Order: sequence, then structure tokens, then C-alpha cells
Amino acid sequence: MTAWRKRIAVIALVTGAFFAALTVAAIAQFSIPGLLNGAKDAAVRQALSQFGASIGDQLPIVVRSSDAYPTTSLPGAPFSPGPLPRNIAAAALRASRDGTIELPPGDYEFTVGVFCMRSYAHSPSGHRYLVAPLHGAAADVFTALNSRLPSFNLDHHSVQILSWNMQAGLPYDEMQPAQRAIVDRVIPDYKGRLTGDVYQRIQDQYQQIVGRVPGMPSFEDALGRLGTTGQAVLQLQRLREQMKKPPQSYDQLARELVPFASLIPTEAGGSGATPWSRYSDRVLVRFVTSGNYATPGTYQVRVLQPNGPDPPADVPFSNIVNNPGVDNVQPLTQSPQGGPQPQPQPTSTPPVSITSETVATIPADRTRTTVGVAEQVVLTFSGADAHWSVSGGAGTVDPSGKQVTYRASITPATETITATDTSSGQTATIVFQVIAPTEITDEYIDGTIEHTQGHPDIGMSVFTYFKPDTVSFQFIVVKELEAPAVADGVYAPENGMGHKPNKLPMPIVAVVPGKGSKWAGSDEVTSGDPGTNAPFGPGTITTMIPYVYAAANASAGPFYPMGTAQQKCMLYDVETLRASKAGANAYSKVSNPDNT
Repeated sequence: MTAWRKRIAVIALVTGAFFAALTVAAIAQFSIPGLLNGAKDAAVRQALSQFGASIGDQLPIVVRSSDAYPTTSLPGAPFSPGPLPRNIAAAALRASRDGTIELPPGDYEFTVGVFCMRSYAHSPSGHRYLVAPLHGAAADVFTALNSRLPSFNLDHHSVQILSWNMQAGLPYDEMQPAQRAIVDRVIPDYKGRLTGDVYQRIQDQYQQIVGRVPGMPSFEDALGRLGTTGQAVLQLQRLREQMKKPPQSYDQLARELVPFASLIPTEAGGSGATPWSRYSDRVLVRFVTSGNYATPGTYQVRVLQPNGPDPPADVPFSNIVNNPGVDNVQPLTQSPQGGPQPQPQPTSTPPVSITSETVATIPADRTRTTVGVAEQVVLTFSGADAHWSVSGGAGTVDPSGKQVTYRASITPATETITATDTSSGQTATIVFQVIAPTEITDEYIDGTIEHTQGHPDIGMSVFTYFKPDTVSFQFIVVKELEAPAVADGVYAPENGMGHKPNKLPMPIVAVVPGKGSKWAGSDEVTSGDPGTNAPFGPGTITTMIPYVYAAANASAGPFYPMGTAQQKCMLYDVETLRASKAGANAYSKVSNPDNT
């Protein structure tokens, strides 16, 4: 923050106890950029709202935890299903247009294969599900696929991978050969619906809005402002990238996409407590299971006797989703099993694992294990509960719980987090690489050149970023240290003078893809006026400015070095002026009019 000649800019920062303590007088030469106001603010908010609404119409599958048909008790006699030829459901569903089949009054029970419909969510055995309508832009494609599966003897794993591909909005051309073959064989009439990349289409749509509405945030920032809808798009992108290059084995892919969770007791909401769902006035249904997404379940149906004649009623099979009622558990679609075929079975004692999600929503990859110093990460244990420890650095982790927060070391380190199951004693580990800022870059703010006509002075305002942009440094504060200038020529009177940096550390306001973590406010770079008289000869004034950082919750330090930035102002000849700092440049001339 150079200041041989200073201006005072007022900032009010109100985030956190540290920033509340800052006074107006203490915040020299900073201004908070990018704050929207008035009509511009309203236009951006409206555009974001309309964009969010349009996203909801494009997501392949949408399962809201609140979605479910009304529940009811079973009227009349106890449930008593009679025998049913196994091929009735398969034949009727193959001809169905909407995922339902007609059944006469009575009780029915079907064994159904199930498919998980939310990546990176648990699938605990014995969970309670409620039957809900299937929603999403590709709901009819999933309905058709699950309706026709009983007529084919297909590998369950291959169909599950196809389902994940469709959930990710992955175009047909980018699917693996086995999944393209299923499309060609089972749902060739829907192949045209599987062209185009859903995520890319959403991103392109947003760029069109950016071109029409000034002041729109970056695409990733916009998604972060759209709540659950934005998070759904980020999860779609994460799954999309994973499905483009899936692991060599299905088991490895399943472990990454569906963390193991243990049996949920009946009294806590297990399958034994499953109520009936009222699909229509005459049809009651429920899905019960003692297993998880990798095991078949049981679909029970009662078709009620009407007052008059006993015509059949439409019974839903593949146009529904078994909704767990919570966002961290897999919803399941279903398909009655066709001919006999081996079904995957869960292991009796699955290995425990740890999944991670960074608190920072940008960068978009929230499962990354390279993090910034002091960055925070939410860790989830696949078992019921765990004791946690960290080694290899100065980071910390909550001592116990199923879900805890890891706070990375304040200095670079390789840290290993260990979770030990409180019941079985099994352990799982996850390793994080912790890095500090490696580069300081500045960006010239258009139109901020400072100059007094007839004087050899030049200044500019810049935004400052700390790289790399692959992690977030939002959990640190940064300040410059004083350093003497080296000056010669016209600037010789300022040789050895300091640049008077702001003495208070400032926070990171955002991570900007391609640029890095953005420092709060703007920085003024100026040569100052050395006070010499014309004619002026060439000269330079250079300062190597050290930067240091501390944890955001420890603004008094200790501070750690993070590099230097060269600030340089020059008079090339009697006329041409240049100000530069960390890659940012501005130019003027001695004869130019005043510009402040």
C-alpha cells in the first residue's frame, strides 16, 4: 500500500469480532470493491433469481426431502399378498407409457431392484423410505429405463452406472461403451434426449446473462448464491467429472459415490416403521428394506375394492422414487426383478471411510485434499461415530463425532487425519496437503490513474490476489510490512523512505477462478511527488514489499511470511511515467492534465 502521498478511504467491515474493532481512521487507502446498489443491484438479483428458476427445470433428477405422497394406516384386514405370476409386472411395464400397470383389487408384493439417485450420500441398511413422485428433466427417461429393465437380463452394476451418468447430465457420446449399449438396447427411443452436456448448457446459459446484465458475479459465485439449487449444479458437475473417467472397478466407484452407513434401528426410523403411502383413492403402496441401494427391496401394494364393480386400478412402479426424507441419504428408484440374476450384496463388515467437503464453496471441487493454510473442511465418517486425531502439522480436528471440522495447519504441512470407529475399532485415514500463498499478483483498476499536471508523479489503484486459485485462503488475514525504497534520478530525494503500509491485517473476500484469493479493498500504488523542479531527468523508485499472514481468528499474530511484491514507479524520460506492482501497470505523461 504505497503512500508517499496518502489518501484516506473509509471502510466499514462488520464480519467477526476482529473486524468490528477496526476504526474508520485506521483503514487507510482501502475501498471495498464490487458492492452492488440501486438499479444495478436489483437487476443482478432479478437475473440470478430467474437463472436459478431455470436451473431447476434442467436438472435431470430432483428429489426434495419434503416430497412424498400422504401417509396413511392400512385399512381393513392385515396385509396378506397372494401369489402372482412373476412375468405379469414385467410384461405390463414393458408396454406401459407412464410407469404404472393395472392391477385388480387385492394385496401384492414384489421384489424390486433399486438404484441410488443421489451421489455422495449415504445408503444405510434398513432405512425408512416414503414413496414420492419422480421429478426432474429426465424423469420420463428414468421411468422408461426402469419400466423396461425387467424384460432384459442386464447386469445391475452396469445399469447403476448408466443411472449415475444420466444423473450427471453426461451426454451419450461421453458414456462408457457398456452404458451406451444399454441405451441402444433398452431405451433407443430416448437416445436423442441424452445428447448435450447439461452442465455445459447451464454454464453457457449463464454466460449469455452475463453479456446482458452488467455486474453479474462469476458462474461459480452465482451458484454459491443460489442455495440448494446451486449446490445441486455443483454436485452434478462433480459427478459429471467423475463419470467421465470412472475408476477401473465398480466397487471402487461405489465406495466413492456412496459412503457406507450402518444399520438404522427401527425405533430411529428403520424399515419396520414404514407407513403406507396413498398414491390414489384406491391404491396404497410402500417400499420396505432391510438392506441398502445394493440389495433388492420389497414393494407392497394394496388395491382397494371400489363400491361398485371391481375394475383394476393404476399402480405406480417406475414413475416413483423411494424418498428417505433427509438429504444425506440416497433416494432409490425401483424396477421389479425380471428373470433370475445375481444381485450385488453388501459385505458383512464394510470398511470404514472418510469423506470430505471444504467449507469454501469456491474452488468448485469441494472434495479436494489440497487446501490453503487454516482452511476448514467438514469430514464425515462412514460409521456411526468416531474418535478423531491429526498428525503431521499444526492443524486441529474435533475430537469425536460422525461429522467433524478439520482446521488445516497455519503453516504448510502434510497432515493425516485418522478416524477410529468407537464400536468396531476400525480406522480410516485421509491426507491433506496444506499450502500457503505462493504468488502475489495485482490487477490495475481501470480509470484510477493519479497524476498532477507538470509533476513527475504517477499512481494507480489495484486489486490484489494471492495464488494459487486451486485452494481458498479465506481463513487468513494479510498485511504488508514497511520497507525502504531504493530511488535514483528525479526520485532520489525519496531514497530510503518507507511506503507506509496499512498496519492492520485485512481479510480475503473471495476466491476468483483464474486469479486467486482476492484481498479486501483496493491498494494504492504511487510514486509521490519528489518536490524537484523542472526540467526532470529519468529516475526510478522501487520498493520490495513483504507480505505476511495470520489466522483470521488470531489477527494479532503470530504472522508468517508469504513472499514479496515489487512496486516500481519510473520516469523514462522527461515525459513518460509508469507505475507497476506485481504485474499491474499504469502509464501517464508529465504534461497530462490532473487526474485524481
